[in-house]
Amino acid sequence: MKRAADVALAVLGLALTWPAFLLAALAIRLDSAGPVLFTQERVGRNFSRFRILKFRTMRVDAERNGPGVTPLGDPRVTRVGRFLRASKLDELPQLWNVLRGDMSLVGPRPELPRFVRIYVKEFREILKVRPGITDPASIAYRAESALLAGVADPEAEYVRSVLPAKIRLARLYVQRASWMYDLRLVLQTLLLLAYPSGLVDRLIQGLGRRHALFAMLIQAGLAALACVAALVVRFDGAPPSDVCRRVLLLLPALVAIRAFWIWRFRLHRDVWRYFGPREMGAIVCATALGSVTFAPFLAWMQAAPPLPVSIVILDGLLCVVALAGVRAARGLHERLRTQPAVPRTVLLVGSGDSAERFLLDRTGPGGRECRIVGLVSDRATPRGLLIHEVPIVGSIDELDRILPSLAPDEIVVLASSLPAARRSEVIHACRAAGRPVKVVPDLDDILRRDLSVLRLSQPEAEDILFRQPVPVDLARVASCFRGRRVMVTGAGGSIGSEICRQIAACSPERLVMFEIHEESLYNIEREVRGLHPRTDVHARVGDVRDAARLRDVLETTRPEFVFHAAAYKHVPMMEHNAREAYNSTFVLVSTDKAVEPACVMGASKRMAELAVRELAARSATRFLTVRFGNVLESSGSVIPLFREQIERGGPVTVTHRDMTRWFMTVAEAVHLILQAANMGCGGEVFVLDMGKPVRILDVACALIRLYGLRPGVDMPIAFTGLRPGERLFERLFNPHERVWRTAHARILKAVEASRNGAGKAQRAHELSRLMSFFPDPSASRIDPADGLDGADGAARPAPAARVTIYA
Repeated sequence: MKRAADVALAVLGLALTWPAFLLAALAIRLDSAGPVLFTQERVGRNFSRFRILKFRTMRVDAERNGPGVTPLGDPRVTRVGRFLRASKLDELPQLWNVLRGDMSLVGPRPELPRFVRIYVKEFREILKVRPGITDPASIAYRAESALLAGVADPEAEYVRSVLPAKIRLARLYVQRASWMYDLRLVLQTLLLLAYPSGLVDRLIQGLGRRHALFAMLIQAGLAALACVAALVVRFDGAPPSDVCRRVLLLLPALVAIRAFWIWRFRLHRDVWRYFGPREMGAIVCATALGSVTFAPFLAWMQAAPPLPVSIVILDGLLCVVALAGVRAARGLHERLRTQPAVPRTVLLVGSGDSAERFLLDRTGPGGRECRIVGLVSDRATPRGLLIHEVPIVGSIDELDRILPSLAPDEIVVLASSLPAARRSEVIHACRAAGRPVKVVPDLDDILRRDLSVLRLSQPEAEDILFRQPVPVDLARVASCFRGRRVMVTGAGGSIGSEICRQIAACSPERLVMFEIHEESLYNIEREVRGLHPRTDVHARVGDVRDAARLRDVLETTRPEFVFHAAAYKHVPMMEHNAREAYNSTFVLVSTDKAVEPACVMGASKRMAELAVRELAARSATRFLTVRFGNVLESSGSVIPLFREQIERGGPVTVTHRDMTRWFMTVAEAVHLILQAANMGCGGEVFVLDMGKPVRILDVACALIRLYGLRPGVDMPIAFTGLRPGERLFERLFNPHERVWRTAHARILKAVEASRNGAGKAQRAHELSRLMSFFPDPSASRIDPADGLDGADGAARPAPAARVTIYA
């Protein structure tokens, strides 16, 4: 059937355009010496060769003295040739190729044999159909010569950049080919050839200097035309003269009323090319109110033979059509004048509600850059149903079948509709199929997180944990801190600042923030005061190693809870002989590096744990330790480093392919710290259950894929080797510690296995080993006997001045 249509339309086209053939032939002969027609070998259906016909637009020797493509300004093009190329009239002789059966009216454009040899595999699918005069690639690259202008090697640039995009569009055509699609492409081609986009651009540019005035005049004129059209339609083109006279008398009043409501709804100030449902609603309301307001004038005219009410109804309907139509025409002009992008095929994964919101957001110009080929639903939904013309192609459980059949360029996961475990399944399935994945949040999620911009390729930290985040429920801990005095050291750091945020939400009596860095302290103080203006916030600048400053702040603010989150600098916070005029809970925020330390930082953290435990035995203050692993998005985390490296173009650096770490978000860790602070009696070491350790290489690969890139292909990964003090994996418990469960499922307790004399010797040995990390004896002045029980079982006081812990 398509072949019959091609023959009929080719014969009709040749019969109608023979005058254009004669004029073109005459102009070519007068402009330059040589034949009228140009022939060139091209590759057709099933890789057959044929000679394509064109009007000659270049010098006779052009094929031998230049590239196989024609950039803008090519000196080989003749004067008449420039006109023929710009109007696409040089393609008219190809109607003879259609008649012979070499080509079709619509189909992928035929390429030179040397270009086909470069992409044989891709053309094997494309050349199953006849090549054509027009296709999506011809429309998208109608200004191909301008793209190649100024390039040193136009043919190489064509092969490298333009041809792959054309091949992608040709493959899309082969997949979607149908009668209706071919008709749409023919009409679109004819419209692009006939539409004077440049002239309309200049007109719009001139009117744009006084947009509001001209927009009001144009819309008032359209309102008058709508009224006249309603009169003509009502009386079948022959309205009575008396009715015409009365309508013309009322027309100024009607136009004035319509102009008033247009002004009232600010329709003279909206940008017409951004026409959508809200603008349509404003047009309908303005028109309806104008018709209602016009009713008294119509009643005043009823003394004479009454006007048909149908005129008023038709006038309102035609006015809506006119005001909406002029805006739609402006949007159509924008689409016609803009070079359409080569669309990427995208497969959506998520719920129907999330997909509907995503598709509505794509109605703007940016939506032309990708074509949604289907939706994979998060639940069992009948296949074939449409959401905004996008078909539902199956459920997540059918991804293994869907991905090979649709072969999308990328997959977009609608994050708000899928839990982390389900997202993990999708990402793993796409990874196995070799498809890039992007995770997109819902607009409501962005607003709830108080983010102004979230790029498509900027994934959240939780997206690489591959587990459900620990739910943060402040109601469970708010009662413990409501009306209490709380102090946080290291308040400007990742953990310390989050502790301040969550504590402030619990309505404490006083929140004391202690930080050595003035700018960090200023930022967190301003944030907390802005969110919780009624909270009594005390911001204090100081170093936790300065005992006098620390003692002054403690005695002035008298905290009941102290959270020691200052990183790298640990000292005993309360001396044995300090005045305890208040009861307090002290929480040391520790790390997995304190377990069997292999570096100076780990040794200092382990010393802090031991010091806190011994102070708990001799003080009314509750001394607790909370130990956990790595925190995502902290200043020392690998995630910001990886993001920076990816956005810079790589390589992403990983120390060792087998290195693993535990990960937890800041909000999760702080929430569990607050829970643990209300569980201990004193001396406990709580350990947060962080799930399973994750390979750093897997984190890097997952982050690269969430940016839409392929690890090792689009983004290189470099292995730099272990740095001094680093280990392949960390532990959360010492060998001599036993693991106990607590009332909270994600909080464990590390209990010393021995409390007898062997335990004392073991602790003394551990202190001696820890001191070996400090080469300067003055940097670590700890007597291994200090802090151990005496012979009588009583605790021997250990003066705090004798312990200096550096990290």
